Amino acid sequence: MDHAIERLKTFLEAELDFLREEWKDGKGGYKKLSDCPSYKTCKAYVDAINVLVKAYYHPEYVEQYKCPSVKELI
Repeated sequence: MDHAIERLKTFLEAELDFLREEWKDGKGGYKKLSDCPSYKTCKAYVDAINVLVKAYYHPEYVEQYKCPSVKELI
C-alpha cells in the first residue's frame, strides 16, 4: 500500500504546482485558497492519502506519515 501512497503524493505535488501558480499569480482574483480551481483536486489527493495512511500504518505512526493540509503544503 505504501506504493499507492507514494504514487498519490507524486500526483499531489504536480497538482500543487498548478495551485501555487493560481494562488500566487492571482489569476481570476481568488479571495480564498479554496476558490482556486485546483484546490478541490489537491484536497481530494490529501484526503485519499490520509485514508490510506490510516489503513496501512499502525495507529501510533499515523501522525508521522499523515499528509498535511493543502494550506500547509502551499
